[in-house]
Amino acid sequence: MSPTPSPTPSAKRSRGMCGDATAASRVHLGRFGLGGLALMLLLLAALAGCGGSDDAKAPDTSASGAAASAAAPEVAKVTLIMDWLPWVLDIPVDVAQEKGFYADHGLTVKQTLPAGPTDVVKFVSTGKAQFGLYYAPDTLMGIGEGAPLVSVSSLMSHAPVGMAMAPGVHADKPADLVGTVAGVVMIPSTRASFATMLAMGGVDAGSVKVADPGFDLVAPLLVGKYDSVAVTEFGELVQADAAGQKLDYLDFRDWGTPDYAFLNVLTEKGFAQDAPATVRAFVAATMAGLEYAVSHPDEAVDIYVARHPELDKDLLLAQWKAATPSMSAAGKHPAGWQDAQAWRQLGDWMVKSGQLKKPVDVTSALSNDYLPQR
Repeated sequence: MSPTPSPTPSAKRSRGMCGDATAASRVHLGRFGLGGLALMLLLLAALAGCGGSDDAKAPDTSASGAAASAAAPEVAKVTLIMDWLPWVLDIPVDVAQEKGFYADHGLTVKQTLPAGPTDVVKFVSTGKAQFGLYYAPDTLMGIGEGAPLVSVSSLMSHAPVGMAMAPGVHADKPADLVGTVAGVVMIPSTRASFATMLAMGGVDAGSVKVADPGFDLVAPLLVGKYDSVAVTEFGELVQADAAGQKLDYLDFRDWGTPDYAFLNVLTEKGFAQDAPATVRAFVAATMAGLEYAVSHPDEAVDIYVARHPELDKDLLLAQWKAATPSMSAAGKHPAGWQDAQAWRQLGDWMVKSGQLKKPVDVTSALSNDYLPQR
């Protein structure tokens, strides 16, 4: 059955893998992509109880050069709460630490891991952490529940998430999933993307059995426990490649889910107003880490693995190369630039799909005012 055209149609995406992944001797399942994220976001609903200019100039990619002309930060010691367990998208932060970019900007940054799925929102909202890494859909959900958050830069400006097929299962449209078992993690936005894909493909939701695969995604998929599983293209799909399996893949963005900034840097609105130089310094140093990691992938992965020796270097390098095209490095806009229209489209879709009870004011949910300029 031919799918109904998307309101904003785009060319169908290829898998777009960058670099070759070698078979990993230590594959850490659930530490990369949606399996790890599901663990963090499973209880997000518990939170209920408890825009910048397009004319921004290109950034100075020299951390020390940018720091020399910047105002001294009002707060020199800050805490960054990470998104969850160590994984590929956190590489720029560790690079910024190791290369001294934060120190160059007058900052001492303490990194901490969340103990629970809502800790990023809670810690940043209450000042226990000055900055946090978090995902756009969950950020809007937090703001919708009253959290005083603002996204001050993007780390990954696209959302390469979709359905990977088990070996021997072939699909190039949602209708090919009829009569199969799909593993879709209990992340609200992922579940909504899957439902949107079926609807746009003209597929009755009842014709596909949906199961929660938990946090270990790749191994069950490769042995055929599920016919398909929701994955990140740069995470679990690369992991499958490393195991010698080239899997069919349906990108959610081809089937109704708007593209959006997957991972972003958050702070509390009051803190941004009271300590703007600190926010600018943190963003500039983090973006310097991002741009260095993009330009020096092997060194960046070496730095990260030295700090997290439990991770597999070959697999991580393949994942970082696959993630790089979607990262928010400088191009037409400065590194970290956020597209307000993309956030609006995300918010509209989240309301339509029932993830948000009412629209969120995107103009106050993000700001490009803290990005480095030259």
